[in-house]
Amino acid sequence: MSEPFRDRHKRAFFHSHLGFLRDYERQVSNCFLSGLAEGEKCGTVQRFRSRASLFVRYLEWDSDYFHVPVYRLEFAEWDERLDDPVEALARTLIEFKEELSGRHDSYYFFSEAPTEDITLLQAMGLARIRLVETRLTYFRDNLEAFDRQERSPVRMASAADIPSLRKVAMEARNLYDRYHADPFFPRSIADDYLATFAENSVLGFADVVMVPADGAPDPGGFFTAKLTRPEDSPVGLKLAHIVLVAVGAERRGWHLRLLSEMSHYFKQSGVRIASMTTQSTNRPVIRNCEKLGYRYGRCTHVFATHSEVQTL
Repeated sequence: MSEPFRDRHKRAFFHSHLGFLRDYERQVSNCFLSGLAEGEKCGTVQRFRSRASLFVRYLEWDSDYFHVPVYRLEFAEWDERLDDPVEALARTLIEFKEELSGRHDSYYFFSEAPTEDITLLQAMGLARIRLVETRLTYFRDNLEAFDRQERSPVRMASAADIPSLRKVAMEARNLYDRYHADPFFPRSIADDYLATFAENSVLGFADVVMVPADGAPDPGGFFTAKLTRPEDSPVGLKLAHIVLVAVGAERRGWHLRLLSEMSHYFKQSGVRIASMTTQSTNRPVIRNCEKLGYRYGRCTHVFATHSEVQTL
């Protein structure tokens, strides 16, 4: 097995959501691993040990929303001396699924695995945990040079915009995102989840919710983003990540315009590195990212499985 898959810190870097910051690999991997250790210490992360070790987080908000216990695999480890770590990890995943079946009448278990972690990817297949989405992260780390001249009128969303933002979140459906691609979630549930996410973003979950300011009262589209202060960032820089995006058919062309205005906003706010994640199938979004100087950062694959009894 090649060195990157033997090296725990390299694998941690790939698993971090900042796994595209190659110049900060050690800081990013140390932050990821220390976060796991702290989570295990305070009980928010469970370690399941068998032939390999799984670090699993119970997602309380998701579980309450879907009325099904939801677990996310954060990381996996194994003895480097194993001749076949794929088989050992697959067996551990199977045993964990069996434990969840014994613990709950119904459950949902998923993981976002970086494309570099080939051991985990192969183990997912052996454990019969299905692939439901492939994601690409694009980033720009020279926002100080962002200077697109074409400007668009935008404003920050308010609580009065929530009904229209819920509407566009439901109608601008992406059949390739995890919630729509996974048959576990009925389409109506997937639609409502994203609408609720948009609503909660306005109510404080996001640091920025930007909408078009011209035309009809209905904004018809929005971008949300989370900001990380330098003191909270593993790389000591102010970071931004665009989290949820929806643009209605009547706002054709506004994805590029909102991304541009978000980039201007980030620049003016002192953000040094901005990123956003989309499906590998979303060619228009990828094209817009590249038009504005964002470049490929990382690729991940979402795998999911659930109990035979579906309660949604």
